[in-house]
Amino acid sequence: MRKELIVIIFLVVAIFLLLSLVQFYKVNIEQADARKFVTEDLKGRYPNADIEIIGIEDKTNNDSEKYFEIKAKVTKNSASPCPERTHIYYNYPEQNFISQPPDHITKDCKVCKEDKCVIGFSEEAIIASHTLPGTEDVDSYIKTYKGSVPTAFETGKGWVVKWDSDLSAYFYEVTLSKDGKIVGKEKLKKEG
Repeated sequence: MRKELIVIIFLVVAIFLLLSLVQFYKVNIEQADARKFVTEDLKGRYPNADIEIIGIEDKTNNDSEKYFEIKAKVTKNSASPCPERTHIYYNYPEQNFISQPPDHITKDCKVCKEDKCVIGFSEEAIIASHTLPGTEDVDSYIKTYKGSVPTAFETGKGWVVKWDSDLSAYFYEVTLSKDGKIVGKEKLKKEG
């Protein structure tokens, strides 16, 4: 009887400690845990995409429980003429409401719809560099040299996109303003 009482007391204390530990971890969620969860989920859902967490914001719900709002970028076909960028939103841990639907930044190789254009991301600059009026020769280059690879970087005033292929003796460099206008386009011979 005495041994059974000790075992019961030990089990009650162990359960109490376990419940306290669970509550501690529930209240004190670390950003690293949220980042890891989202990254693993995205890698599972989009195995061949470029994934990046672009924002984590601490929040507290109505029950005073801490959670994170997380914004992630998923880019499919990033080295292609038509990269597809989507923003995915998470709440971690999951909250009791419907999460925000994905936001498709680039899709179907189109940017600058309805005379309204803002080039805010490299994927948009890549698409614009060969689809906007005045870039037909760049588009032809890409179609001729199927392995053409874009490199885009942001400048203070806009974007520069370089199109290069190992099979060509030249490359193109397209400069775009942030409002979707072609500022410059050069066909440059490779050195060497």
